[in-house]
Amino acid sequence: MQDLRTVEDPRMLVPYLEHYPEREDIPQRIRITDWPFRLGRNTGLSYTVYSSQVSKEHAEIICVDDEYRIRDLGSTNGTFVNGQRIEQVVLNAGDIIHIARKEFRFGLESAGPADLSKLSPTVPAITKLPTSLIQASEHLRDLIEGRKVRVLFQPIVHLDTKKVLGYEALGRSLHEKLGPKPARLFELADQCRLAPELSRLFRDVAIEEAQRLPPNARLFLNLHPSEMLDDALVNSARDQQDKLRPGQKLVLEVHEDAVADLKTILALRERSKKLGIEIAYDDFGAGQSRLAEMTEAPPDFIKLHITLVRGIPASHARQELILALNRVIKDLGVELIAEGIETTEEAGVCRTLGCRFGQGFLFGRPQTLVQGK
Repeated sequence: MQDLRTVEDPRMLVPYLEHYPEREDIPQRIRITDWPFRLGRNTGLSYTVYSSQVSKEHAEIICVDDEYRIRDLGSTNGTFVNGQRIEQVVLNAGDIIHIARKEFRFGLESAGPADLSKLSPTVPAITKLPTSLIQASEHLRDLIEGRKVRVLFQPIVHLDTKKVLGYEALGRSLHEKLGPKPARLFELADQCRLAPELSRLFRDVAIEEAQRLPPNARLFLNLHPSEMLDDALVNSARDQQDKLRPGQKLVLEVHEDAVADLKTILALRERSKKLGIEIAYDDFGAGQSRLAEMTEAPPDFIKLHITLVRGIPASHARQELILALNRVIKDLGVELIAEGIETTEEAGVCRTLGCRFGQGFLFGRPQTLVQGK
C-alpha cells in the first residue's frame, strides 16, 4: 500500500470514510488528508461526532509502515470494526467502523500528486454505499415491532393423487425501507443479530393465518440456523402448534447447514417428537449434505433442493443420486419432497425415483390467504 506522504509516486491511494449524515439519505465521503485523523466529541478534531456516547477524543486513524490503522483512544464505549471491539487494528477497504451509533465504511481511492491539492475534504459518495447497519437495525426493529410482514403459502402435494399434503409458509417484508426478498432481509438480520426474532415473527403470522387453511393440512415453517441453539425455540413451537386448528400439524424445516450439528439436531428431534411436531431437512443437495446425519437423526421429510429437481429428466447423474438417497432412507420412514417442480415431466421422473410429494409452480405459486395483502 502506498503511503499518502510519499508524493514522488505518480499515483497514490487516498484513504476515506463514507457515512450517512444525520437526517440525510445521501452518503458522504470524507477524504483523510491530515494525520492522525482523530474522531471524537470535541470540536476541532478531524471529525466531530455529536453524541454523549462518544468520548472527547474517541479514536484515530494513522498511517504506519504503509498500513492504515485505527486505534481506540481509551474511549468509554469502545471502537468497533466489523462488529468487533478493538484497541488497534489494520484497516482494509470495505471495513465497517462503529463509534457509538455512527457508522463509517473505510475505503481507498486513487489520485495523482497534482490532484491532492484540489481534492475536497467532503463530497457525496461516488459509489453506492451499502445500507447502514444502524439504519437496517432500526428498520428491522420497526418491522418486527410493527409486524410489517406478510406470509405466502405454497402447496405441497402427493405426486400420485395431487392431493394437498400441506403448505410451506414463506415470509415477505412489507416495510417501506426494506426490500421484500427474504434472502436479503435475513442477511441484514444476521448482521444486526435479529434473525431469530424475524424468523419467529414470520412463524407467528403464519400460524395466525393458518386458520384459513384446510383442516388436516400440515404447515411447514422455516427455522433460521441461529435458532437451533435457542432454548426458546421448542417452547415457541409448542405454543404455535397449540394454536393450529384440530387436525392440522406443524412441520419445522431445518436448513441443511444446521443439520451438520448432529448433537443439536438430535435434541431438537427428540423434543419435537414428544410434542407431535414433525421435522423436515430443507434444501438437501444445495451444499455439503451428509447422509450420516440423515441416518443418525432421521427427519420425517427431506426436501430436495431445486437444483436437483430442475431439468432432472435430462440428468442421469441426478436421477442416480436421488435413487441412492431413497434406498438409504426408505427403511427409516423418511419421505422425499421434490422442490421446484415446474413441468409434468419433472413431476413424473421424481415420482418414479421415489419422491411421493412435490412442491413447485406446477402445483401452485405462493399466495397470500389474507385479502388486500
